[in-house]
Amino acid sequence: MPARGVIDRDGFRLSWVREGSGIPLLVVGSHRFYARYFPRELRAHFDILFCDSRQWVPTPAGFDLSTLTIKTFADDIEAARQVTGLDNPIVLGQSQHGAIAFEYARFYGDRIRGVGGVAAVPPAQEGLEPPADFFRRDASPERLVAHERNLATRPVPTRVTTGREFAEEYVANDAMNYYDLSVNSAPLWEGVDLNLEVVYQLFGPEGLGGFRLEPLEVPAFLGLGRFDYGVPHYLWDEPRKRLLNLTFKLYQKSGHHPPYEQPDEFTADLYDWAKRL
Repeated sequence: MPARGVIDRDGFRLSWVREGSGIPLLVVGSHRFYARYFPRELRAHFDILFCDSRQWVPTPAGFDLSTLTIKTFADDIEAARQVTGLDNPIVLGQSQHGAIAFEYARFYGDRIRGVGGVAAVPPAQEGLEPPADFFRRDASPERLVAHERNLATRPVPTRVTTGREFAEEYVANDAMNYYDLSVNSAPLWEGVDLNLEVVYQLFGPEGLGGFRLEPLEVPAFLGLGRFDYGVPHYLWDEPRKRLLNLTFKLYQKSGHHPPYEQPDEFTADLYDWAKRL
């Protein structure tokens, strides 16, 4: 049976689950979502700690969300590493959690053997094509039709004010986020509730709004999807030059979710990289 526990951080109850054996690996984000999302085969190679971050749990009564900074999220990862006794791990995150993982490595790079970002949110940049324009220019006619069909047949909230509405909008946009046009990602979101107020603070100026990616010597793995229309791969062309010890892979049959869409290839790539650290 996997080990489980809860870490209290300022009243935020961060649940974790630990599975597999091998190279220690800490996955940032929802322990429910990402335990489903990452390939089962990873458990044969890695001792994996899936741990919540604050945007996946309720805010404690009276907590001042304006006090949250990117350092808060990095400190939470370090607390989880210490509480669970995960020694010298790789820290890995997808999407917003990839950016958090890179920031963690900036503060705590001496505690880990490597850091990974999958379809990671990139640093803010000026003068680049917006993702929506990239989608209209690059997507095939079949993809554009699939996107319109999803918008017509799946729940689409008029305003996103709750975690459930965020998930509905996300699922409605599957044709922008997955290479496979038949995907319905709703099962991944079952029992998962995003804390939007924390997300808004995370993307503010004290969080990822200020993410600039300082030059980083920690060994890094960056995996992007060729058909990711939420985080287009070209947004990392310049920032990844600041990852000074980088292994990079552009997955040709993936959107925003290479571990989910190309699980065997992703598992082999991550393990081959990890073995060399």
